[in-house]
Amino acid sequence: MVHSAYDSFQLVNNSPTKIDAIESYGATLLLACSDGSLKIYVPESSAGEIRPPTSDFHLQASELKKEPYVLERTINGFSKKPMLAMEVLKSRELLLSLSESIAFHRCPNLEMLAVITKAKGANAYSWDERRGFLCFARQKRVCIFRHDGGRGFVEVKEFGVPDTVKSISWCGENICIGIRREYMILNATNGALSEVFPSGRIAPPLVVSLTSGELLLGK
Repeated sequence: MVHSAYDSFQLVNNSPTKIDAIESYGATLLLACSDGSLKIYVPESSAGEIRPPTSDFHLQASELKKEPYVLERTINGFSKKPMLAMEVLKSRELLLSLSESIAFHRCPNLEMLAVITKAKGANAYSWDERRGFLCFARQKRVCIFRHDGGRGFVEVKEFGVPDTVKSISWCGENICIGIRREYMILNATNGALSEVFPSGRIAPPLVVSLTSGELLLGK
């Protein structure tokens, strides 16, 4: 008997524009498209309903639904350049987006909260949900910022690394980075680097953080 590890089902059909990044917030789908717009889709069964207050949002709609989704609204000009990644920071009710720089919007209304201008040109980031720490890579630099609990982010550290960072993830209080054809651990306090092991010869290094606190490293 064949075991299926995952079930697949279609939520959105025939998007009018190319989708660059996708994220979910409760039962809502957020699609960042190549024209710079952010399209917000909701389950067909709940289209037109009045949204609950922010504090009750996850209690009433905690996960995606296995049914067709319909477009609720479009935010044009959400990003000036193609979106590389988006992530909902659930404990802070924020949407983090990586495009021309790193921006934060409040959920669910998506009003702008902050933009980290120093992240202009960044190609990878990692968010530490427990501590509210953000690290991101920009060429041969790794920067660390901390959410101050209000509307801003405070710079903590900046370190140089030997080569362009291809992938990055928090590893406890330190940072795992993929550069060239190897993985390294960056000490987030003093910037010291230690080698882990080489990555594969074909695919670029890839660091993926698991909810268990472990890391998956591409080989």
